[in-house]
Amino acid sequence: MRQITQTDVAKAAGVSRGLVSLALSGSNRVAPDTAERIKKIAKELGYSRNFTAAMLASSRSTLVGMILPNLRNPYFESLVCAYQNEADNRGLVTLAATASPESGRLDKLLDQFEQMRVKGIILVTPYCPAQHFEDLAVKYPVVAVGVPSMGEYISAVHIDEYEAAELISSHALSRGIGRINYVADSGADSASQYRLEAIKAATKDCGIDLIIKSHDSYLRRRLNIERGECYLVQNDLIAIDVISAIKAAGMMPGSDICVISYDNTYLADHPQFELTSIDQNPQRQAELSFKILDGSPGAATECIVTPRLMVRDSSRVNS
Repeated sequence: MRQITQTDVAKAAGVSRGLVSLALSGSNRVAPDTAERIKKIAKELGYSRNFTAAMLASSRSTLVGMILPNLRNPYFESLVCAYQNEADNRGLVTLAATASPESGRLDKLLDQFEQMRVKGIILVTPYCPAQHFEDLAVKYPVVAVGVPSMGEYISAVHIDEYEAAELISSHALSRGIGRINYVADSGADSASQYRLEAIKAATKDCGIDLIIKSHDSYLRRRLNIERGECYLVQNDLIAIDVISAIKAAGMMPGSDICVISYDNTYLADHPQFELTSIDQNPQRQAELSFKILDGSPGAATECIVTPRLMVRDSSRVNS
């Protein structure tokens, strides 16, 4: 069966092929009623747009590559949804893929995105140094999400970790807490280090003692929990492990132990957990990232998003 073309649509609609092209690409140069009629006729004829041909003709891609370390963490899932929604609003398509350090998939994905002539690339908490991406960043806009500045070629979008840590420390003080146990994976990536530095600074300013515990060692010694303690956790996913350990010790989060987390995912809002958690505003991060992608490659920008502390039952101890 012959593939329906824009010329076929134009003949059926009684308009020029150029007008059909504008209407189907979402151009505001076409009257809304006319655009709607053309789209309806195209659908009835079974027209399917050839995105590759459209990109070659316009020299502008509608594809955006997005690389995440994994999808186990529900926060990454919420980021993908936010970026896909923003892409939809802009008539773009987000191609999301995962590449953990042990997978060896990163360079292959970068090569494939380059072959697709993507509009730009989003790197979520990248584990490689900036130098790894600089050759690509001079060709396409590259945005690193969740990490501080990565040099002069790669843009960065992230929350203000220092403000987030100040919100947490102030909240802990209001609950009469003088010591915080920070539980996190033992990662040395820039995102983890940036967060830890902010927590150290904020707790010091508030006169709160800080004890750092790795996620694995904490679980091995999880019965050594005392009432009235406060656990600040790297993300909601790890916080669920902490809550399980607290309950296994015969205590309850909120009434016996204060638990505060990061990411404000659906886990935090679940009635079973009711986690106080930092909201990183994924939608705002997506908006800022796509604005950067509209610019030229090689001109790095750093955009900082204001965090919010969503207070729930897990931190009501001593209130």
